[in-house]
Amino acid sequence: MPFDGTEFQPRDLMLGKLDVVIDLLRHENGWCKQQVRTVDGRRCILGALMDVHAESLLTYPILMAAQEITGRCYRRIEGFNDDPRTDHRLVITVLGRTRDNVLLGKVAPSPPTVPRRVRAFYSALRLLGR
Repeated sequence: MPFDGTEFQPRDLMLGKLDVVIDLLRHENGWCKQQVRTVDGRRCILGALMDVHAESLLTYPILMAAQEITGRCYRRIEGFNDDPRTDHRLVITVLGRTRDNVLLGKVAPSPPTVPRRVRAFYSALRLLGR
């Protein structure tokens, strides 16, 4: 039924938290590099994600958007944030692309993860030809 709360999706949670992250980093004097937070209140992308408790929810979508825009694959948010080629404008562009991707349903909250020992087991089976 409409408006009974059953239509709430993980996407809505992602968008809500992403909007707060964008708002925290909107102005250049609110963003920093090489530190999670500074004494004057600036924060890096990871610091903003931590402030809204969204590290696990938004890290993968942000990294995916960063790769789409820069053509470089980053394994960690800090790698993108602290890259010498990253400036505030690029950060805001990537966060905007992340938002677009979430709206379009292109990303899940996090990549599928499989425990290391399970991956090793299936790798061994493949080597055995099973």
